[in-house]
Amino acid sequence: MDKEYAKKQYRTVALTVFIIAVLSLVLRIVSYYVNLATMDWEMDDAWYSIVLEMMFTVPMQIGVLLVLPFLVYKLRLKKTFREVIQFSGVRKSNLSICLLMIPLAICCYIVSMYISSVWQIFLMIFGYTPPGGEAAMPEVFNIGHFLLMVFLTAVLPGVCEEFANRGGFLTVLRSSHSKAYTVVIVGVAFGLFHQNIVQLVYTAVLGALMAYLTLTTGSVLPAVILHFSNNLISVILQNATTYGWAIGNAYANFMETMLISTFASYAAIAMLAAFLLVLLVRKLAARSNKGNMYAELSEATAVSGFRPMLRDKIFFIGAIVVTVASNVLTFIYGL
Repeated sequence: MDKEYAKKQYRTVALTVFIIAVLSLVLRIVSYYVNLATMDWEMDDAWYSIVLEMMFTVPMQIGVLLVLPFLVYKLRLKKTFREVIQFSGVRKSNLSICLLMIPLAICCYIVSMYISSVWQIFLMIFGYTPPGGEAAMPEVFNIGHFLLMVFLTAVLPGVCEEFANRGGFLTVLRSSHSKAYTVVIVGVAFGLFHQNIVQLVYTAVLGALMAYLTLTTGSVLPAVILHFSNNLISVILQNATTYGWAIGNAYANFMETMLISTFASYAAIAMLAAFLLVLLVRKLAARSNKGNMYAELSEATAVSGFRPMLRDKIFFIGAIVVTVASNVLTFIYGL
């Protein structure tokens, strides 16, 4: 890779990230006003809620997070379909590693709940008012509604958000920076790009973990499975508590009676289990990886001599400004 192409690649990804940040904010604003304009629709609350979610989630996930970066990388960087896929970290992964993502997702969900609880308490100390109410659900369990929830909440984010966040973005950062720097920046960016102050911290932690897994395994697929499984757990528990399934009743009782100090103990156990699982993944990856693409990219960039300057990072900085501002707004207005 020559120096000029490395620079062009870095700047192209930076521009793409900035556009994603702006379009995400625009879609959220449009979604807010669409919600106001359609409040008088005569429709069941549960289906009205999920239709509104589809109107935001489908264009955001498929259009902004998947199609947009794919087309920009293909056309601007003149890459073939296969090259874009490789550039975005999509490659085969060890089956054992992929299966380990399921128990790891359970651990991550428990830790995320604890982090979210503590973070919300911290926000409320400083005057944050959480939005009231939860998304409406059908009075009786409906398989169609459930599958739509899985598609919108687990499938699309698991694929599209990973393509955008652990794809080309992660690739160019690792090509120019250390592994530790890349993990931290990608994690923070993932938290900020949710543009929701409540989700900021636990998504940043989860994003950093998924970045580490992608770099360690040489593939984004384990992160996709982890992300999908983590979100699927949320969907299952929401339905379970609504319709009185055994696991739902146990979960509801747990959340109602659990003290934050006791919760911390469970979270610590889950964190330890997650740490051991990550160590196992690292060991399996070391055995199965013949050549890690991220290490190869780093070496190729080192040969090219490209090191990003401030002007190369302008659009990354712009994306940070946009997402920080949107997170601050959700804090001020309790969104």
